[in-house]
Amino acid sequence: MITDLVKTSGLEIQLDAAKPGLVFGKGINFSKPGVRTLDAMREVLLDKDVLEPQELYYMYRDVYRISDKALLENNKLRYDVTVIKPDFLGRELMKTAGHYHPGSYGELYEVLYGHCFCMLQKPKPNDHQVIDEVILVEAAAGEKIVIPPGFGHILINLGPEYLVTSNWVSSLFSSEYGLYKQAGGAAYFIIKAAGKLEFMRNPYFKKLPEIKLLKPAALIDKFGLAKGKPIYPMITEEAAKFAFLNRPADFDYGDVFAESVKKI
Repeated sequence: MITDLVKTSGLEIQLDAAKPGLVFGKGINFSKPGVRTLDAMREVLLDKDVLEPQELYYMYRDVYRISDKALLENNKLRYDVTVIKPDFLGRELMKTAGHYHPGSYGELYEVLYGHCFCMLQKPKPNDHQVIDEVILVEAAAGEKIVIPPGFGHILINLGPEYLVTSNWVSSLFSSEYGLYKQAGGAAYFIIKAAGKLEFMRNPYFKKLPEIKLLKPAALIDKFGLAKGKPIYPMITEEAAKFAFLNRPADFDYGDVFAESVKKI
């Protein structure tokens, strides 16, 4: 099955679910995706003896229109697209490995297809076994998730379809995966039992707050973000709005989420 992602991404991209993977139009730079395998993820799983599936998700790094290359370089930005299977990892819903950013760098995600949770966690600066805040953001196609400075994060595919996300991130750093591996996963494991979602605390952490369930703000004018407005074309039209990705300390993030009517 081929699904066109032009409307949500602003780029000539299609999802080929049979592959699985992405199909790019002419004039777009892309490379063979990095594949996150089960063995590479085993350390962060609740059920570490799970045997399937072998391939979990696909990471297309540094995607851009070739004509925009100088714009990305001048603004010190990178655009990626990730394809996450709709499956289970033992009892857990399919998820990404999780990472932090060094320093205070944030990130900007956009859901291109599917339905997800993004779980954000903010550790105490001098003790990563103490988590001061856990935010669970539910998002669907066209919605944006701003990752504020200091938060680690994972994506969870709520299914039943593939999840495709894009992200803008500063090109000045590399993500830090070690703390999630050390902890054996995120603050909470999300499992499905008897058709219902359950949230299991990760015993590695000495202190965990209750989860705040939020949703993406529909409009964040200072960052140029609006529900249904693709973030890729902003590199040619509103690149200055991405300054928060390279100068995160200069901005306030109090309005990037909204209250959710749902309960955990």
